[in-house]
Amino acid sequence: MLRVSLRNLLSHKLRLLLTVAAVTIGVAFVSGTFVLSDTMNKAFDELFSGIRGNTDVVVRSASAYDEPAFQGEARPLDQGLVDTVAAVPGVAVAEGSVTGFALILDKDGAPIQPGGAPTLGTSVSASTDLTGAFTYRDGRSPQGLDEVTIDARSAEGAGYDLGDEVDIVLTDGGAHTFTLVAVTGFGDSDSLAGATLAGFDLPTAQQVLGKSGQVDEIAVLAESDVRPEDLRSSIADVLPPGTEALSGAEVAGEQATAMQDGLAVFTQVLLVFAAVALLVGSFVIWNTFNVLVAQRRREIALLRAVGATRRQVLSGILLESAAIGLLASALGILAGMGLAIGIRQLLILIGIEVPTTAVALEPRTVVAALAVGVGVTTLAAAIPGWAATRIAPIEALRDATPTTDGIRLRRRVAGPLVLGAGVLGLVASAVVGDQLMLTALASLTAFVGLVLAGPSLAQGTARIAGHGRRGGSWRMAARNIARAPRRAAATALALTIGVTVVAAVTVTATSMGESVQEVVAGSNRADFILTRTGAGISPAAPAALRDLEALDAVVALKYAGAQVEGTRSVVAALDPSDLELVMDVGDPVGVIDLSPGAVVMGTREAASHGVEVGDTVTVTFPETGEVTLTLTAIVGEGPTTLIGSAHWVSLEDFAANVTSTLDGSVLVSAAPGADLVATEQLIGQRLADHPNVVVNDPAELVASNQASVDQLLGVVTALLLLAVVIAVLGIVNTLVLSVLERTRELGLMRAVGATRRQIRAIVRRESVLMAMLGAVTGIALGTLVGVAISRSLGDEGITQVSVPVTQLAVYLLVAAAVGVIAAIAPARRASKVDVLRAVVQE
Repeated sequence: MLRVSLRNLLSHKLRLLLTVAAVTIGVAFVSGTFVLSDTMNKAFDELFSGIRGNTDVVVRSASAYDEPAFQGEARPLDQGLVDTVAAVPGVAVAEGSVTGFALILDKDGAPIQPGGAPTLGTSVSASTDLTGAFTYRDGRSPQGLDEVTIDARSAEGAGYDLGDEVDIVLTDGGAHTFTLVAVTGFGDSDSLAGATLAGFDLPTAQQVLGKSGQVDEIAVLAESDVRPEDLRSSIADVLPPGTEALSGAEVAGEQATAMQDGLAVFTQVLLVFAAVALLVGSFVIWNTFNVLVAQRRREIALLRAVGATRRQVLSGILLESAAIGLLASALGILAGMGLAIGIRQLLILIGIEVPTTAVALEPRTVVAALAVGVGVTTLAAAIPGWAATRIAPIEALRDATPTTDGIRLRRRVAGPLVLGAGVLGLVASAVVGDQLMLTALASLTAFVGLVLAGPSLAQGTARIAGHGRRGGSWRMAARNIARAPRRAAATALALTIGVTVVAAVTVTATSMGESVQEVVAGSNRADFILTRTGAGISPAAPAALRDLEALDAVVALKYAGAQVEGTRSVVAALDPSDLELVMDVGDPVGVIDLSPGAVVMGTREAASHGVEVGDTVTVTFPETGEVTLTLTAIVGEGPTTLIGSAHWVSLEDFAANVTSTLDGSVLVSAAPGADLVATEQLIGQRLADHPNVVVNDPAELVASNQASVDQLLGVVTALLLLAVVIAVLGIVNTLVLSVLERTRELGLMRAVGATRRQIRAIVRRESVLMAMLGAVTGIALGTLVGVAISRSLGDEGITQVSVPVTQLAVYLLVAAAVGVIAAIAPARRASKVDVLRAVVQE
């Protein structure tokens, strides 16, 4: 049976190629995800371990909770603690350092801002024993108030050379000029995971970063005969409350983990796409083996007649599928490594630099790829294989005829019922809202219903298309669909999966964009919104605008991560005195009082935590710990969405618990009757010393948000196109097998006068019908799912539901084109059938 299985594979090389390709894409996503994740983990471990390599102990403020990616800046320590630590027996070197905001400008005065990465200012170590992988590629360490070193990536990108003057925007807002005396690197990397870095000596860094007399952490090097673990314990004994001593390895691990967690979204998204691709591929394989078993009934019956057992028949088919899975897994691993390298280059293009290291191919990746590739193909072939075991030996005496399959009564009944239940669940989710779990369950139910009702839908499609002229190609194609509705449905459903996800994402993304526009139009009263390039806006920027007569109100917003009643949240701080001039606060419950000790919450959040006006709310800041505040007002979704936070605190409480003084955004309202164009120019002039501040009017803000949504949608759609490619391979595979099966029929048609062009038209129309069935069902289901998801994400700011009819119609046209393209090779093959050989074929 092994020889028979291998012979069957090698005798149909095109079918083998198409089936392997369908599985390879899914396996490539899985292996590529693991390779990318392992490579990034290895790279960041090496980078931060190298930077901390010579540091034995790190002293810093203790955080109120263990969530490095959401803690913000560390609470500064008194510089006097450096001397205390240095006096501990066993300490060879103890040196303090500070870190803060510093935005490097290029030679044209434009900010050098990597995509999403920090813009850091820091002190550089005076001791070479503590520099680790931090090296000077060129030049010397900076000394004095007018010298700086910057990272090699920024220097190269801006064209800076040693001795050039470099402008850097600091916390006070203005651009300060420094002389470039060195270019720094981090091991083999030109930047610190994509972040820009401006380095100063410690006294200068303390002054320009606003931390005079303070340090953020203390790095300690142990004497050669002292164990780092013992030294850490000795240092911990002399530290004041709220301070901790950690090993250098622990801090390096935290920093690497924070970076890895920040990029984990890429791996999670890729795994979702891998699941979609594998699901599509499983339908292709299932359908392929269904067709093969139907076509080889006579061959299987002959095997049974000469003594093959049912187990041997099943084993032969499973061996055939396992061989396909094994080959696809091997190719998928290679393709996955290429995919990981490609995604890394994409991250670099958008400003996220992943440190250089060798590609990490772990044993887990190989095992996962083999398990997925072989497992999916074997499971998909199991049902057709089981059906093959029931072929009786007597069928060897029958002539081979084109496959026809019927639909059992219970499937005709169950399909619409299950599909209807899923659709009703999605409608209920859309009507009620905030039903994410019900949406997921209803989506799965509806898809199962589509699988069951697919053959009936295929027959319905055939009946609609069969109303063409008698003997026409549409009617002939419709009859072929109606003759094997289960095959047509399985082929179409592979396309349905990809189109469903694309349509759902499109509807959700469009609803997100419309929601932003609705919030800006409904709650916003500001004429201008100041946003930032980099970590934040200097408080000096809004302060420079407050004395302008052309402005009515300037409201600055600050943001920080915190835990509210134990839930991770973003807290905003603002002065509410002019709030109603820049936004419509609606009809709040209570009075918006943000005096010290007060907090304002959104409606959903207050209900979630079960609090009312007058109740106390516990906010845990990572730098200082728990703070008990009194809830003074509850506001609606519009104001919280516009502010970008559902938890508002006073500026005084924020300053007492958060080190950063930077603003996140600023809402500006013009005075009544002011010329908005002239006012915008005046604002720009006042902010000339703040090149990282961008002035937007409401329309520009909406357009900027919509551009981000469109970019996200484009990336998702591009990745999902691979699932569509798999579905196209499935259509091609089905048509090729169908042409082989109907060789005699096609020859007879040619014998009675059908032209090659007519034969090609029949195959093309059959392909278009299957593609349209998949596209229509996918768009319908995807639209319902997208609406239900949008209604379930009200907490995430989606308040409007929008269905982009034009875009969905484009998807439908693309599906029709896909059907035509998929049929090119099979149609050409069908038109070249040898008439004489076909009519005498047994």
